[in-house]
Amino acid sequence: MCKITTHHHSKLDKNITNAKTTVIEIESFNKKLDHEIVSLINQISLDNIKSKLMKLSSYHTRHTKSKYINEVAEWLKNEFENIGYENVSFHEYTEKLERYSYDLKNIICNKIGHNNKCIIICAHYDSRMENYLDYYSKAPGANDNASGVSAILEIARILYNKKLNYNLQFVFFSGEEQNLLGSEQYAKFIRKNNLNLHRLINLDMIGYPKFNPGKIIIERDVNESERYNRVVFNDKDSIKCGNVMVEMCTYTDLYPKLDQIYGSDYEPFEKRGYIVVGAYDGSAETKKNPHYHSVSDTPEKIDWDYLTSVTKIVLATIFTLDKEIKPNID
Repeated sequence: MCKITTHHHSKLDKNITNAKTTVIEIESFNKKLDHEIVSLINQISLDNIKSKLMKLSSYHTRHTKSKYINEVAEWLKNEFENIGYENVSFHEYTEKLERYSYDLKNIICNKIGHNNKCIIICAHYDSRMENYLDYYSKAPGANDNASGVSAILEIARILYNKKLNYNLQFVFFSGEEQNLLGSEQYAKFIRKNNLNLHRLINLDMIGYPKFNPGKIIIERDVNESERYNRVVFNDKDSIKCGNVMVEMCTYTDLYPKLDQIYGSDYEPFEKRGYIVVGAYDGSAETKKNPHYHSVSDTPEKIDWDYLTSVTKIVLATIFTLDKEIKPNID
């Protein structure tokens, strides 16, 4: 993450949650359960999430200027292809950082639906140390942001055979830690090519909830600073989309904490008028979190149950949004 700072549940299935509730709460929750969502989220494999996160974290660094960054991009592209996706590509761009130019890649995986509108689910795959110019030191980036990447890979696996109305794009950005380079380039690209982007869900740091135990931060386009909220007419729909994510917390033992977008890959899309939301654990605070942008951001620090729960919330959100429309309606 490029930041500079700073329920109810059911006994229907033990995989949803083991938390305690009153009888009234259980009855209230059961009325809201969508059993198709329950079936989907029960397919989430912690072993899959863990293996992808540990693989990503095993690279010496994923700094955008490092010799490893495009090797990581190739691995991620192959992961989508191994699931079975055929429409997987690199969105390539060149950036000059300091004195040198770098050829960089975003990874785009397309799942075609019955409607021409698209939902993007995105995360950045680069990592860094506290000194953003340090591209040679070890930077595992387990939480920032192998957590978001591993969640999306698992969501993509589960939805592979699922027929959906919306088109989906699973997108991984490079250059996030260098002022959102990859997402800025891709936002320009989709605007130029008139991609009908309906919603964007950004996952950036979703595995270390030490500073918000039991809570997931739902980021919406409500920042009062013009720097982070360039367009105001899209705020209302962002709030509505955030509310869907809030409702989906019902399928986990996490409680939603509403907040605002700030300093991650949704920003280049927001300023072009697109409707964006994000999920975040609240740990991008250098003064509080000694592991943030540090060699100690390792898989051992990840709260696996928490990461799995956030994955469930995002998967349930995508499916719920998809049911809002009928096929072939523009």
